[in-house]
Amino acid sequence: MKNTIKFFKKEGKWYADMPNHSLEENEMVMGSDIVLDILSKGKEELFLDVTVDDTEKPLLCFSLKQHDFDGAYYTVYGSLYNEIAETLINKYGMIDNEIWICNVTHDIFGEHPEHIYITNIS
Repeated sequence: MKNTIKFFKKEGKWYADMPNHSLEENEMVMGSDIVLDILSKGKEELFLDVTVDDTEKPLLCFSLKQHDFDGAYYTVYGSLYNEIAETLINKYGMIDNEIWICNVTHDIFGEHPEHIYITNIS
């Protein structure tokens, strides 16, 4: 099952374009915003093809680390991670391979899956 999710930047903040949720509920925070900023390469809009099936060669992978009431923490890895890590060091002076993804994810996958794979970025 592959889904394409649209993300957009408004007033310096990243949001998922998910119907039936407020702008606040769709805000990307705690690392997700930084990853989107890096992947967007300066664009204000981004489309990510995501899947829970590892049949394609993914560009990025998120592995479930911890789930809480409001969302889940994921460890980030994959072929694009080195580019993300390098940008984190150069731009932010730090490196982190963890992001938080809110419960809006349930609208796409029904839950927080063990793994999420990004297979295309446009």
